Amino acid sequence: MTKKTQTALITGASRGLGRAMTLALAKQGWNVIGTYRSSADEAETVSQQAADAGGRAVMLLFDSERTDPAAFAKDVKH
Repeated sequence: MTKKTQTALITGASRGLGRAMTLALAKQGWNVIGTYRSSADEAETVSQQAADAGGRAVMLLFDSERTDPAAFAKDVKH
């Protein structure tokens, strides 16, 4: 039987409670898909800290005020 890696989606993962949750899960070996709105540098730092802790965090720019799905899809592809 293979071990399944757990994956979590955390909004606001670059700061505050979202950051704390991302890093706590990373320490337990989880993969995290995290979103951030404006703090790309902080998001990159959290992603690196998650990797250093044994997990993985992929951070996506996401502004919930944007309502155009095509624009969001374009951001995700980059």
